[in-house]
Amino acid sequence: MGFKIEISSILRSDNYPELTRGELYSFEQQGSKVLFDSTPIWLTNTDWTARAEISIVSQTLENSTLKGTFRVNYVYHDSEQQALTHILIRMYAGLSDKNIYLLSSQAEYQTALNEGVLVRDSIQSEGFIHASPKSQLNRLANKYYKGKEQPLILVVDKALILPEVKWEPATGGLYPHIYGPLNIDAVSRVEKISLSEDGNFHL
Repeated sequence: MGFKIEISSILRSDNYPELTRGELYSFEQQGSKVLFDSTPIWLTNTDWTARAEISIVSQTLENSTLKGTFRVNYVYHDSEQQALTHILIRMYAGLSDKNIYLLSSQAEYQTALNEGVLVRDSIQSEGFIHASPKSQLNRLANKYYKGKEQPLILVVDKALILPEVKWEPATGGLYPHIYGPLNIDAVSRVEKISLSEDGNFHL
């Protein structure tokens, strides 16, 4: 009987504040996936910010811990970094996530529960409801929801959404837009969030 080996093309880590082309760095991560060692791969931060193109020099997987060394082939900066980050979020953090996310007041959510659908004015003005990938929740909460008493994160299962969902560009990257009232039974989980002592959300 054979077994399946999962191979990843991305190493995600926040352990490298500075990177130099041509230098070797060690890495360690948990999980059962190994990394491609025959072709360059991407190094990103855990928030999917593109950092560099790297090649794996060595790797060993033992007891679900992958350890190894990589060489930096190329370091991303400025607009090139931003463009690739948007692509990686769309490919891996956005479209590959089974959920999309909505920030909501408790009053709005209760109304949606009562009516069976969540409706916003933006459907009339723009044609859709603004939703978010997980990576943008912190920014949006701090921009729009500081003044609301204990706002909520609505975790929405994409497979259950009845209206069409399109991923389209907006500030900070690509966002899922729901083209019609959201059937509330697509909300699989609700999470309460609160401001931290510094007056900000840290999601």
